[in-house]
Amino acid sequence: MLRAYPLTLGVALLGTLVFAAQVAQPAVVGALQRSPDIVHGGQWWRLIGALLVQPSGWGQFAYNTLGLLLVGAAVERAYGRLRWLLVFLASGLAGGVFMLVLRPADSGGGSSDAVAGLIGALVVLAWRTRRLPPLPTLLYAAHFAVYLSVLAAWGVLAATVAGTLALAAAAAAHRAGLRRPLTAGLAALVLTAAVAMAVIGDAHGAGLLTGLALTALPLVRPPA
Repeated sequence: MLRAYPLTLGVALLGTLVFAAQVAQPAVVGALQRSPDIVHGGQWWRLIGALLVQPSGWGQFAYNTLGLLLVGAAVERAYGRLRWLLVFLASGLAGGVFMLVLRPADSGGGSSDAVAGLIGALVVLAWRTRRLPPLPTLLYAAHFAVYLSVLAAWGVLAATVAGTLALAAAAAAHRAGLRRPLTAGLAALVLTAAVAMAVIGDAHGAGLLTGLALTALPLVRPPA
């Protein structure tokens, strides 16, 4: 596993260590997260630091780490390490800059914008190859797109219902062997969620769009 997915496992381990540090010492969050100090104090390194902390706690850490492992492994296997790193960092930074432009007085953090970029790369890969990712990875990507876009628009209750329905529909379609409709549906779902969240002002939209756009370029395409 370590030889096959060194970046995915390494970043997941780093995030786990930083989360353990923030649980032991909550001041770690304030020291690393995105904040007005980026603009007023020139602390631009916080755009990277914000990817390492999970200000919302255990739920955010668990969800983001699960996505990193499931989606990250599939993307690293297909695209290689350098392309993986480019998508991860570019998408995470895009989400941070997006929020900095929209709401420069806000604070925040989390690796979900970077995970969103990896999902965008996964969708482009599935579309090009006409091959679906493993079922757990597929379910996570579908849930991420639906849950977070509905959450941004209508809140937790609606997002929970919509996310559950998305999981059930994707699992049923996979079980029925509807691979081509699932591939097209996943691409449409993620693209729609990306645009909707960007319009609403949710940073996950910027992350998804960055991952989609980058992997549409020849430079970041998976090796033949």
